[in-house]
Amino acid sequence: MMSSGQQNHSEMEAGDSDNLALKDVYKLLKKEIESPSLLSIEPDTFQKIAAALGNLKGQGYEGVEAKIRDRMADLLANSARLLIETRQHKIKSGYEPLDYSKLTDEEKYVLDGKRESDRRIGEVVAATIKGRPKVLESISARVRSKQIVVRFLKPMEQFVGVDMGKYGPFQPEDVATLPFENARSMVESGLAVEVHIPL
Repeated sequence: MMSSGQQNHSEMEAGDSDNLALKDVYKLLKKEIESPSLLSIEPDTFQKIAAALGNLKGQGYEGVEAKIRDRMADLLANSARLLIETRQHKIKSGYEPLDYSKLTDEEKYVLDGKRESDRRIGEVVAATIKGRPKVLESISARVRSKQIVVRFLKPMEQFVGVDMGKYGPFQPEDVATLPFENARSMVESGLAVEVHIPL
């Protein structure tokens, strides 16, 4: 018969069909690091890791068991971070043709953002070196008119935005749509966080 401590430890170690245990993520990470090319992983790998972390952090242990839980959560999170970074390095390196069937949806999402970034850089470079100031003016106008949704973390007095509009005052947890430049400044200073609105 298992003691309650042994049972709790087993629960912390156990991975079910919806989760990945620490040992599973470690094995994936080890294989990925040892392989020169990008490996095929299950499409829902990162979702299973997130579910495992959510379940682990949600367990109400106390004392030593809480410390073990927290340490396991740290190890799992760090292993997941290394797995993602290792795979991203291989994807970006371009040493071999990219096989989309080996990518998770999350990796495709990152790659799509990178390609959009590269496209924008190319757009600015081309307009500049081909002497097209009107294209650059159009880009500037788009940036100046862009709005970002933010959630405030700290109180903020009323201010005049770069578009000369008045905004605020705001309290923590207030959500507002602000001009791009003002929003970026507040996010970078820690006054607010950007809220990503799904398209």
